Amino acid sequence: MKILLPALALLLSPLAASAETPALPSFSFTGVAALRAEASAIAAPAPRPSDVIVKGHMLIQAGKDSLFGYAKTREEFAEASSYWSEVLAAAGIQTGVPSFDKDGIFILPYRTADGRVLRDFLAEARQFPPKDESGLRANMALAQKALSAAGLTPVSARVVNLESLLPTYSILYLTKPEAAREHESQLRVLKPGDDIDAGLIKASGVAVVQKPQPWLLVYIGPELGYVGLIAKTAEDLALRLEKRKAYLVAAGKRIVGEKLVPIDDAEYKFGAELLFFQ
Repeated sequence: MKILLPALALLLSPLAASAETPALPSFSFTGVAALRAEASAIAAPAPRPSDVIVKGHMLIQAGKDSLFGYAKTREEFAEASSYWSEVLAAAGIQTGVPSFDKDGIFILPYRTADGRVLRDFLAEARQFPPKDESGLRANMALAQKALSAAGLTPVSARVVNLESLLPTYSILYLTKPEAAREHESQLRVLKPGDDIDAGLIKASGVAVVQKPQPWLLVYIGPELGYVGLIAKTAEDLALRLEKRKAYLVAAGKRIVGEKLVPIDDAEYKFGAELLFFQ
């Protein structure tokens, strides 16, 4: 036994030394369920804001005296009609019984206490920088502020992100009805294809919201119309201009103003721009 004691002491000495050193960190087994939960948390996208429309049947439009949209199934119809009924109720607007026809059109009737009507505005995607949600939202806020300043009441504002459309936004607002919708004060876009003369726009008296491009105008007011005319001689242009103005007036349009412009063409050198209310 005396012979074994030194050997035993040698065997125990490493254990004694380890007891004096700091403990190593503990290791635990991670189960499959925990690993899946961690992977899911990493892969999960950030929650989408509640004011973004990503389903086509949730995009609503304003008819003469009701809202309408398109749904492929009764489930989509139920989702959209329920959602927009809640939006209108929150704005103090009474809704009726929604209907859904065989062509997929659903209609949501409503009634306001003061007789105003709902109108919708779908923004032109070139009003704001492309692929820039913050710029899009800033533009949406600008439009809402302009509506309020013009005495119109915004009811809802939604970012629209659908595969069939460039990213844009839609605003639902209240305005006073007119016999013809063209005469109503609405948020509108004018894009005639040519540069829009600032003097003619000022003469129209509409509230200019934005002019992001020389040929693109966002405004609030009755619907504007624009006509460009060209001719070989000044006399011919004057004749054409008078005939067009007479035609528009006979059709119930109101002339805002006109401007003569030079044309860069070998044959047709005389031009005119004519602005009117529809």
